[in-house]
Amino acid sequence: MVTIKDIEQVLSMVRSKGLKVIIKLKGSRYMIVFEREIRALGPEGNYVAWTTAFLAPPHQVLDAYGISTIEIYCRGELIKQVSRWGDLVRELQSLDECR
Repeated sequence: MVTIKDIEQVLSMVRSKGLKVIIKLKGSRYMIVFEREIRALGPEGNYVAWTTAFLAPPHQVLDAYGISTIEIYCRGELIKQVSRWGDLVRELQSLDECR
């Protein structure tokens, strides 16, 4: 179960390191993006209003749908792919700032 505190921790690490994280969900065509803020991403790769994609806050969406894959990007380049929230946290902790 992902909590609000978990979301805030990951968003803080993503912001401080200049990364982008895309979370693909099971059973949804929409994705969650962590950058400077948390946003919803449509299937075509464009940003959409959160309320268009989801009816709940991020931590509830993650629990409701489940995580399919998590991609970590530095300057548009995929640098790591994981499938669990705990693995994402460990990877973010070990990564240096994106340069």
